[in-house]
Amino acid sequence: MNYLLIANPISGPKKGQTTIHQKVLEQVEAEGHTATLVTTEYEGHGYELALEALKSDFEVIVAIGGDGTVNEVARALVHSDKVLGIIPNGSGNGLARELQIPLDTSAATKVLLENNRVTIDTCRANGEPFFVTCGIGFDGKISKEFAKSDARGLTTYAKEAVTEYFNYRPNDYHLMIDEKEVTATAFLIAIGNASQYGNNAFIAPNASLTDGMLDITILKPFPHIEATKIAMQLFTKEINKNEYTALYKGKHILIETPEKVNYHIDGEPKHKTDRLEIEVLPASLKVVNNKEGGHNRPVLDLLHLATSGLNEWTAGIIELFK
Repeated sequence: MNYLLIANPISGPKKGQTTIHQKVLEQVEAEGHTATLVTTEYEGHGYELALEALKSDFEVIVAIGGDGTVNEVARALVHSDKVLGIIPNGSGNGLARELQIPLDTSAATKVLLENNRVTIDTCRANGEPFFVTCGIGFDGKISKEFAKSDARGLTTYAKEAVTEYFNYRPNDYHLMIDEKEVTATAFLIAIGNASQYGNNAFIAPNASLTDGMLDITILKPFPHIEATKIAMQLFTKEINKNEYTALYKGKHILIETPEKVNYHIDGEPKHKTDRLEIEVLPASLKVVNNKEGGHNRPVLDLLHLATSGLNEWTAGIIELFK
């Protein structure tokens, strides 16, 4: 097998990046495969490298980095015969987690070499590809503030969320979900190809990467006393049970709002907009996933993930009020 490894040198921890990238290269070659390691040098470089690789004999194009790196590489591979591999080394690692790829580098590389493949849906928001989630409203605002921070991780995200929460004003939205018209005043609207933002925060618990559909979660304005409950339900895959949420499914979504609002795709903030058009592209990307994973995890495993996420979220809030 011939692998191209595209690594982002500034994602993940500040130290040891070269060691991580080299470790993947050595593990791949130790199994008798051919591998070439390249590093990105600027925003968008991952896309350019992956696009160039379409003309080569590389069979698997591997993104080593966070959600932004994965998005850059993956967008070049949509509707191609190349396969996307992921070695997660970021903050949220949304698509990697959805594919049950371990966060440990050695274990993730082992999954890569097992070469179990699945063809997943991809999406476009205002013409730009995304693979995990797109959101407009409060999560778009937090993505913008989070991008300005030098620190990464869920703790930092929690601090930004709490800081913005008390001053955020919900917006009025008009949606066309396929042929269905919906109007709502919303705190946020999330569109999920995958079930989670990342960090095991499940905003669309019933979403599937392979069903040819998008899952829409509308979170309506809620009293402050509900905030802790909503945070807990995100990490326990029960946000769909909250009385302030409304859930829909569709293939094409048009969202319009009277004033321009922040939005994000795969956690990357975009310029404000008053019109957001989202569509799904069924079965359009080949990826390596974990055949030992799947969504039928033991209850204790899910409880551990929820507790871990809540602990990080709580740590962020405590840090804010020190």
